[in-house]
Amino acid sequence: MADVNPFVYSRPLAPEDVLDREPEIRQLLSLAAGGHYVRLYAPRRFGKTSLLGKAFAEAERGGELVPVLVDLYGVLSYADVTIRIERAYAQLKGTIRKTIEAILRTTGLGLSLGAPGISVKLQLEPRTDPLPALHALLDLPQRVAERSGTRVFVALDEFQDIAKVQDFDKLLRSHIQHQGESASYIFCGSEPGMMRELFDVKGRPLYGQAEPLRLGRLPDGEVAAYIAERFARTKRSADLVLDALLATARGHPQRAMLLAHRLWDEVGPGKAADEDDWQNALARTRNQVAAEFDALWRGLEANEQRALRAIALFPEAPYGARALGAVDLKKSGAHYAVRSLLAKGELEEESGRTVFVDPLFELWLNDVQRGREDAPL
Repeated sequence: MADVNPFVYSRPLAPEDVLDREPEIRQLLSLAAGGHYVRLYAPRRFGKTSLLGKAFAEAERGGELVPVLVDLYGVLSYADVTIRIERAYAQLKGTIRKTIEAILRTTGLGLSLGAPGISVKLQLEPRTDPLPALHALLDLPQRVAERSGTRVFVALDEFQDIAKVQDFDKLLRSHIQHQGESASYIFCGSEPGMMRELFDVKGRPLYGQAEPLRLGRLPDGEVAAYIAERFARTKRSADLVLDALLATARGHPQRAMLLAHRLWDEVGPGKAADEDDWQNALARTRNQVAAEFDALWRGLEANEQRALRAIALFPEAPYGARALGAVDLKKSGAHYAVRSLLAKGELEEESGRTVFVDPLFELWLNDVQRGREDAPL
C-alpha cells in the first residue's frame, strides 16, 4: 500500500491535499466570521468543493463556526431541497448534533438527523407538503445560535441549480435576511450565466446580496512544487517533463492532477519520467476524456461549435475574416455564440482574449480538426 498513486482527480481532495487557495480560504473565513454572504464561483472542476472542505475543517478547529455543506446538484423541487438540507445537517457530530436533534423534535414535522427523517417520509408519502419542513430547516441556524451561541456556516454548493425550483431564492431570502447574527452563507456555483442571473439581475431576491469571490487558475509554480513533491515522496521524478505537463494543464486544477496521475502510472519506483512516459500519459489522458468531449460537443448549438473551432484554429484573431470564413460563421453569430459559451463556463476571458476553460477540450478539438488517426470523430 506504500506505492499508491498520490494524485487525486476524480473526487474532492482531503483538506490537507488542497493546493494553494490559502488567500481564498482566509477571505472566506473572515467574511463568515463577520456574518457576510459570499458568492463563490468558478468553472467546473476548479476545486470549489475541495476548498470548502478545507475551509470547513479550519472552521471546525476554531470551534466558533458550525459548518454545514448542502449539495444542491440536480435539485428540481422543494422536496429535493428539503432532503438535501436535512442530509447536510445529518453529517454533524458531537454536542451540536444533539442540540439540533432536540430542536428538530420540537417541530413535530418528522425531521431527524437519523434514518427516519423527512427523506423517508417524502419517499413513503410523495404527496406530503415539504414546505413546513423546509421552513423549519431554514430556521435552524437562528435557533442553533439561540441555544448554543454558535454561528452556523452554511455552504450551498451548485447553487445555480436552484433556478429550476420556482421562487426558492425568494423563500431563502425571507429566512436568511433575519440571520445576520446567527449564520453566514456561501453560495457556490459553476455556471457563470446562471449565477449572474441569480445575483446580478435587479428584481431577483438575492440581487447584490453576496460578496463575489472567483477561483482562478492555479499558478504554475504552485502546481510544479505540488507535483514534484509527490513524485519525490513516492521515489520518482517528473522534472524532465514537468514543463510540458504545466503547459498542457494551463493552471486548470483537475486537469493538472489528471495528467500527473497518468504520468505517475508510467514511471516505476526509482525512475525519472522521460518524453516517452509523458507522451504515453498524454495519449492515455486523451483517450480517457474523448467520450466526455464528444458528448459535450454533440450537445452544443451549431454556431457554438463553429465559434469554438474558430478560437481553436485562430486563437489570436477568432473574429477575423480568415477565422470566420474557415468555419462559415458571421461575426454577429460568433459574438452571440461566444456569449453563450462564456455563460455556460466553456470559455472565459483572460488578458483580453477569449480562451477555453478546459485545455484538454481545446486539445481534443484540435486533434479532431487535424484529423489525427486516434482522435474521436
